[in-house]
Amino acid sequence: MRVTKQMLEVRLGAINRRLGEDYWLNNAPHYGGWQLTANRGRVIVKGRLPPKQMLSYLEGMLHGLDWMREI
Repeated sequence: MRVTKQMLEVRLGAINRRLGEDYWLNNAPHYGGWQLTANRGRVIVKGRLPPKQMLSYLEGMLHGLDWMREI
């Protein structure tokens, strides 16, 4: 499966809505892939990951948030 920018952005949008945050993704393949940041890129939340790993990371965040709402 090929991970697209849109796939990552859909999951990030869901995370931002649930948390009321403004996380950002940026991509620099020559530095290692996708990076999750806050405060318009000034704070690194998660260092660079290849696309499939970033997708898994974001999906894990969503599952964790869903789990927290059930408690």
